[in-house]
Amino acid sequence: MKFKFIEKNHSSFPVKKMCHMLKVSQSGYYRWRKAPLSSLKIENERLKARIKELFAEHKGMVGSPMITADLHEDPEFSKVSRNRVARHMKEMGLKCLTVKKFVVTTDSKHKEPVFSKFT
Repeated sequence: MKFKFIEKNHSSFPVKKMCHMLKVSQSGYYRWRKAPLSSLKIENERLKARIKELFAEHKGMVGSPMITADLHEDPEFSKVSRNRVARHMKEMGLKCLTVKKFVVTTDSKHKEPVFSKFT
């Protein structure tokens, strides 16, 4: 968490000063920065890309349950949970678009025309 803060703000403040203020070593920060991505992060990136593809295929009209069901058809993502898919969708800002039902809000069975009252 501290290293991410330093990463985001290294253009505004000196790394040495931020490391000192946050009580972390500079060498630890640079080691973290150079470290390769973990297998879970790589898998999450592939999962996010696939979720985006499925969301686009369905034209934004699906939520996490349906995307999870589509992912389960793929052997690579057969054990992905709905909560994980929902979390990634929320991070990416993907929401199911809903179409509201038409609801009649006026009484269309008038005994006399409505416009005649105003003339």
